[in-house]
Amino acid sequence: MEYVFELYNQNQVIMGESGQYLHGHMTTFPSNLSDEQAATVEDGSRFGAMPAYVGGDIDMVGVKWYGAVPSSTVYSRPLLTLSDPADGRPVAILDGSVISTMRTGAMVGLGAATLQKHNAETVAILGPGKTGQAAAIGVDTALDSVEKTYVVHPEQNKAAAFTDAMQERVSFELVPTSSVNTAVQRSEIVVSTATPSPAPEIEPEWLRDDSTVVQIGDLKVPLDAFDHEQIFCDISSHPFEFEEQIGWEITRQFTTHYGENRAEKSDIRTLHELIGGDDTGPTSGKSFLSSLGLPMEDVAWGTAVLRTALEKNLGTPLDLSTQSPFSRPY
Repeated sequence: MEYVFELYNQNQVIMGESGQYLHGHMTTFPSNLSDEQAATVEDGSRFGAMPAYVGGDIDMVGVKWYGAVPSSTVYSRPLLTLSDPADGRPVAILDGSVISTMRTGAMVGLGAATLQKHNAETVAILGPGKTGQAAAIGVDTALDSVEKTYVVHPEQNKAAAFTDAMQERVSFELVPTSSVNTAVQRSEIVVSTATPSPAPEIEPEWLRDDSTVVQIGDLKVPLDAFDHEQIFCDISSHPFEFEEQIGWEITRQFTTHYGENRAEKSDIRTLHELIGGDDTGPTSGKSFLSSLGLPMEDVAWGTAVLRTALEKNLGTPLDLSTQSPFSRPY
């Protein structure tokens, strides 16, 4: 993930070409379709295609495709398709769910380490689902300084189940709790991985003076709670595009905070400039990082997964060279 942000800062990544959104294309419902069958698709459903080209040693084009239906009890597994940029041929089709979860956890570790300079000893993870598990691994990989992590869920038995499942996979102590207040007040890094149902809420007075909130799931917190020069995004336009496409509590905070003449969008600092060395400013204080997931991350990590699989002779080769019923007539 660090490498792909370096590439982005060097203009070696393409996302959302020709005015499209960084996050990709969304087909959302309801719509103006007149067909009765189409009208049965549940309101709030969305289907997204997230394309990107990543250069450098990755040199791959790809797209992550996913569907999300609000009331569905079936976990929607995204697909990742990779193509060779030299000739356009498809290279691989991968299960995008684990790839997406792992790159999200990696972003937590990368963001926390970049802003906290490897000094943090306590962490709070709001939401003990799959993304919370990957976030714990990401923090453990990136920050040797962490000694204790609070795992938060309104139902403490679920936080305890997370602790039982993950304690042997990380080097720091896991502490289950149902109190967001307690976890945030005791932590130097706060990670929001929760889904918007509803989004967890952080009161400004709970935040420690030198703390970092890394937001990868939805969150309700006023941006006024953070130091003016310590609000970061992966890419500065991303939360505003995300709000227009999908809309979360936290992206609504961005449109409010930067839409009422209280701050300028140009004031937002970016992770890619920090990693690329263009931003050498201090990161201490009450800081906030919004990381909403970008297709360049899926393509970069998916390519690494594919190349490892090929080295280990894993996967199922597919024959796409069958005889076509059409041929050139000239």
